[in-house]
Amino acid sequence: MYSTSVYLFTQRQIVVTYSGNSARRYQIVYAKTLKLNKGVDNRIQFQFLDQEQKKVNISNNEITFRLISYDGSEVLLQKALSPTLPVNGLTELITTSSELEDIDPQFCSYSLEIDSGNYNLPVFVNSEAGARGAIQVVNSVLPGFVPSTNVTIPSHSIPNSSTETYYTSVINTSDNAILTIQPYMDGFSGTVQVQGSTEPDADWYNIGNLYTYLDETASDGYIIEGYHPYVRVKFVSTQGDVTSILAR
Repeated sequence: MYSTSVYLFTQRQIVVTYSGNSARRYQIVYAKTLKLNKGVDNRIQFQFLDQEQKKVNISNNEITFRLISYDGSEVLLQKALSPTLPVNGLTELITTSSELEDIDPQFCSYSLEIDSGNYNLPVFVNSEAGARGAIQVVNSVLPGFVPSTNVTIPSHSIPNSSTETYYTSVINTSDNAILTIQPYMDGFSGTVQVQGSTEPDADWYNIGNLYTYLDETASDGYIIEGYHPYVRVKFVSTQGDVTSILAR
């Protein structure tokens, strides 16, 4: 019988304030990368120490957390930390699922700022005595939403007692193993064939079935499995039109 161990814990990070009477500079030796999970609420605790490695009483301090984009150009989230055991320097960041909803999964930085009298002081959060630590926003608990994209259909003639062949623009699958395609048809008669290639403009081969329609006004869906770096759709029409096509 196999078993899988799971763990329920709260992330905790040691941070250092620029305070204390010691002439020695104490800095963090191990600064781990923190994680914020989209789709759920998160709790990350911070333990405040001074330059003498003593716990800092932060009962009367307001500490600001900032989630910063990796290139440092944007503050993605800013909020005050919630005191947990402030006498012993323990406080935590609490984020709700809605606060991370509009933030894409990405590697970020974070910073902490503590008020001290008339000053706002940085908190050292990484192993180089710097004021920025590493944090990652991840899709780990729930899958991330991937919006459908409109695939371009070039201008073409509507067939009248003839046959018209045209192709969609090239879809870059970004190394995904599954692609869904959904065309919308208006009185369409003819065939539809999904094609793939390892190059964006050559060596096309057929994928899956050849679909045949007769005066179809509806949408249909195809699921393409396997590694096909580039995909397009070939239409051979004898009547009607394909008004739009979505891919995801």
